[in-house]
Amino acid sequence: MITIDSLSVRRDGRTLSDGVTMHLAEGAVHGFSGTDDAVWTALFDALFELVRPDTGGVTRFGRPLRRSETAYLERRIRFFDGLTVRDLLDLTARRHPGSDPETCIRLLGLPPDRQLTALPAAVQRKTALAATLMQRKPVLLLDEPFCGLDAESVFVVQQLILQLGCEGRTLLVAADSLALLDGICDDLYVLGGGQVQGRYEHYEFQRAIREAGSAAGFPKK
Repeated sequence: MITIDSLSVRRDGRTLSDGVTMHLAEGAVHGFSGTDDAVWTALFDALFELVRPDTGGVTRFGRPLRRSETAYLERRIRFFDGLTVRDLLDLTARRHPGSDPETCIRLLGLPPDRQLTALPAAVQRKTALAATLMQRKPVLLLDEPFCGLDAESVFVVQQLILQLGCEGRTLLVAADSLALLDGICDDLYVLGGGQVQGRYEHYEFQRAIREAGSAAGFPKK
C-alpha cells in the first residue's frame, strides 16, 4: 500500500496540493485527471522526491517511499546532445536487465538512429515514455504519457500499461482526458483546487464522466 498522508505542496506562493490523502493499492493502475494538471504534477514530484512537501509525506508498506523504487515520466524532458533513441534505450536496458529496447522501438515506431534533440517533441516524449516503461521499478509515475501521441500509439501505450499492471507493478497515470484512462485504470482520482474532488472505481467511469463533465475532457450528458 502506498499512503499519501496529508500532503501539501506550495510553489511560488500557490498551494498546489492542499493536505491530500490517498491510499493506493499495490499492483494496480491508478488514474488521475481533473481541472488542474499542476496538482497531480506536484504530487508526482513529491513522490519522486523532486520537491519536499510543506506538510505530510508518502510511505510504502509503512516506510518512506524511496526514489530507487520509482520510475518517473516527467512533464518536461531533456536529453543530452548527440544521444540517439537507441543509445537511450540501450542504456536503460543495461541498467534494467530483462527489458527489451527492440520491442519498444517496434511497438512505438521509434527512429532508432536519430538524435533525440533533432526529433519532434512528440517523438522525444514517446522515447522518454519507452525508457520509463522499460525500468524494472515497482512503482511508475506517468505524467501525461499520451500527450502528442496518435491514436495507434495511444492504444499501444494503453496495452503496455495494462500489461505492467498485470505483472504486479503499481502505476499512477495522469491524463487531462478521462477517455484516455477509461478501461486501463482500477480506480480514478479527479483533482482540482489542490484537493481530491472525487474517487471512482473502474466500473464507475460513467458516473465520473457525469460528475466531472467537460472540465475533465468529456461533454456533460
